[in-house]
Amino acid sequence: AQAQALFDVNVFGVIRMTNAVLPTMRRQGKGRIVNLSSVQGFIPAPYFALYSSTKHAVEGYSESLDHELRPFGIRVALVEPAYTQT
Repeated sequence: AQAQALFDVNVFGVIRMTNAVLPTMRRQGKGRIVNLSSVQGFIPAPYFALYSSTKHAVEGYSESLDHELRPFGIRVALVEPAYTQT
């Protein structure tokens, strides 16, 4: 249940939002998608396996999507803050 909830928000939420804005950006021929990740997306830490895995997924998705969408004038960027209590 915890894994499903984390992936639903951290990964599938990003994908749903991307799918929601892409049609407009493609019509405009430009756009910028900024996804929130974490340093744990590329530097995993012990005891955060589930969280880190969601952020790894966001990193891979965002970096791949940036290459796919670049020909359409759309860029994808990542914000990767260090530990922040939320």
